[in-house]
Amino acid sequence: MPRAETLTPALPQGFSADELAAAARWVTARVRPTASTRSIAATLEALQAVAHRARRGPVCFPDLLPGSGLEALHIPAAQPGTGQLASLTGEIDQAALRDIGRALRAEFVASGADMLRLEADDGAELIVYAIEVRAIVMAATNIQLIDGDAYAQD
Repeated sequence: MPRAETLTPALPQGFSADELAAAARWVTARVRPTASTRSIAATLEALQAVAHRARRGPVCFPDLLPGSGLEALHIPAAQPGTGQLASLTGEIDQAALRDIGRALRAEFVASGADMLRLEADDGAELIVYAIEVRAIVMAATNIQLIDGDAYAQD
């Protein structure tokens, strides 16, 4: 995957506001959204902030995109190994997440794909995949998942 070029030696910290707005327009072009384009862009920005904070290891969000049958796996740069199943908390627009999930699922169906992999400039990865291929994704990434909630209770 080609990397963005920068004029400074520092790597970009993620997608720009313009890129997130373009992604939100992509979602609204594929489904009849229940959330506004602005809310979808803000939700993508919030998800990006969550990914930036996830530095301890891989995190799988099985319920990130409600009703879509898709899961998301975030792998921080140079952090392979054991990952956690987790749920998002806080002020993330659930309608926007549903719209994003529906748009991605529609694209998967149209293209015959069952996963999407994005690599950040720092080497972190985000993999969105159909739940039925979870075992394949975990094997390919060499990640073993544990239930984060059960782990926290012990």
